[in-house]
Amino acid sequence: MKGCKNWILGLTGGIGTGKSTVSNFFRSYGCTVINSDTVARMVVAPGTPGLAEVVKAFGVSVTENGRGLSLDRRALRELVFSDAASLERLNRIMYPLIMAEMKKQILAASGVYTVVEAPLLFEYGVESLTDRILCMVSDTETQIQRTMERDHCSRDIARSIVEKQMPQDERMRRSHDIIRSNMPRPEDLEPVIKKLHLKYLDIIAGISGNAPSGQS
Repeated sequence: MKGCKNWILGLTGGIGTGKSTVSNFFRSYGCTVINSDTVARMVVAPGTPGLAEVVKAFGVSVTENGRGLSLDRRALRELVFSDAASLERLNRIMYPLIMAEMKKQILAASGVYTVVEAPLLFEYGVESLTDRILCMVSDTETQIQRTMERDHCSRDIARSIVEKQMPQDERMRRSHDIIRSNMPRPEDLEPVIKKLHLKYLDIIAGISGNAPSGQS
């Protein structure tokens, strides 16, 4: 526990489990939300050392029009999720870059507390930055359908992504709080998230020695 000033909630779960929807609720409550996918895009943006490392490892075929100037995320995704060695190689490049940028953003956070949204929270060791972990879970078919809709990818690619991620049972075992997100509408999640938010405020108040606030 790192104290209340920079109290950090890790928000994790497999692809297509509703993390972005939940993050939006936390953001509306005054929390700072740091999204690992956004960070991952930042560290391989055009002109960055991260992009240069990826091109060196995988060649210009994973860049737009093969020019080496900007990443073709779909081409890279299809490559690494069809080859375990390539995925591991990419993770070795991305991990230190993502962690460094996340730590930078955490230090600059000014919300009531910070939410770090990271599907690979355990795989990348991001849990070491957190005080508590909330895990989103959903059935496999829902994950596949949501991934296909979001990424405009084939069913085979969506299934491959889901299957290569950490098993949900393992994530649940290592988390403090769990939400099942098979609800038909995003707004159905709001009362559940609000209750957890108030719980987290009480935890933070206890750490700081104040009486529980009981309000957002």
